[in-house]
Amino acid sequence: MSKLPIDVPKEKLQQIRIDMFRKVQREKRAKKRIVSVAIASLFCLSLLFSIRVSPTIASHIAKIPGFEALVLAVGRDKGIKDIVDSDYYEEINVKQSKNGLSLTLQGVIADNTGLVLYYDADATFDMSKLHLEKVQLFQGDEEIKGGGSFTNKQSSQTRFSSSVNYSFSEPFAYTSKNFKVVFHFYEKDKGNIEIMIPFSLQNEIAKEKIITANRTVDVNGQKFTITQIRRSPLKMAIDIEVDGANTMQILSLENIAVEMENGERREEVVKNAMFEGRNIREGKFTLNLQSNYFHDSDSLKILIGAVHAVPKGEDFIEVDFGTKEVLTKPDYLDWDISVTQQGVAVAAKKWDDRTRHSFLNNAVKADGSKLKYTSGSFSDDEQYLYATENFENYDGKAKIYLNYYFNPIGKNIELNIPMQ
Repeated sequence: MSKLPIDVPKEKLQQIRIDMFRKVQREKRAKKRIVSVAIASLFCLSLLFSIRVSPTIASHIAKIPGFEALVLAVGRDKGIKDIVDSDYYEEINVKQSKNGLSLTLQGVIADNTGLVLYYDADATFDMSKLHLEKVQLFQGDEEIKGGGSFTNKQSSQTRFSSSVNYSFSEPFAYTSKNFKVVFHFYEKDKGNIEIMIPFSLQNEIAKEKIITANRTVDVNGQKFTITQIRRSPLKMAIDIEVDGANTMQILSLENIAVEMENGERREEVVKNAMFEGRNIREGKFTLNLQSNYFHDSDSLKILIGAVHAVPKGEDFIEVDFGTKEVLTKPDYLDWDISVTQQGVAVAAKKWDDRTRHSFLNNAVKADGSKLKYTSGSFSDDEQYLYATENFENYDGKAKIYLNYYFNPIGKNIELNIPMQ
């Protein structure tokens, strides 16, 4: 479907924002309270998305300070759009500065499964060489372990808008709503820059909605069971158990989506992401999809594009990092594999139009202890996907498990799940 021919210039959007800000200031001054610019920003954002703006308009909005990170999140995740539309996004708008660098914590989304911080950075110096090395989050005086995911380097020279994402493996207890986040930056000329921003949550934390499914899927004799569906504002988690009697090792459930009664789809938060929770080889794993928390219905449909599996006992390669040799690999594995300084390099012939894939990121040493995965680099050309998977320094033998191989044993599976 073609885009609507709507032209909304940046200047007009900026003027709307300014007018709204001035109006709110006048109203709040009458009540002798201080208001923030972010209230006007959020009002404009909600209004614009409520009338289904086009990507062209969204790109204009994203250039207005305070909008970028949230607009990008809304564009790629329908669950985040629902959060904004349902007023679950919580405005913070607290600013702290140090050594010419200013950070504004614009807002937060918090539930029992995760916490997302949206912030802006402005500087009096060129930030192209500024690196975000670590982010610490504290509830009261206690640091929340596990760390958040973030972009450590931005291309912008004087300002950028970004986010920090925390995902909790266990339901998080909000014993206190008082938090502080500490950003640890490094810049070549200025050295370490540490900025701490305190904030408090005001909204009630949404309770997780859990549906017991217990639907077993049999794909050519290989079984797995969708045990439950856990819905929170930030994500919809599908918990799965694999039958221990299977003769094949299931590696991937690909192109997972949930279709609601109105036909709208909710897909994986990160397309073809690694499974969360326990290792799939231990029999349990979790898939995270875009949330439909704010849409209650009588049923939903789970769609599985393909199930990929290989024979059990033939789902790994063995390498020697000391001699840089591939010792063994399954007969069916037609990849070109070589051992690098501290990793493995793979060239796999393309099977579809994807441009990257992680193949080998789960390894154990000769003594059975885990070999830590450190990084990966990926590229492609017209015929092949290339991946180099790196591990911690180790000069012995290791077994590296396949986490993906294109071998569909079943396709286009549909499951209707009652939600009552």
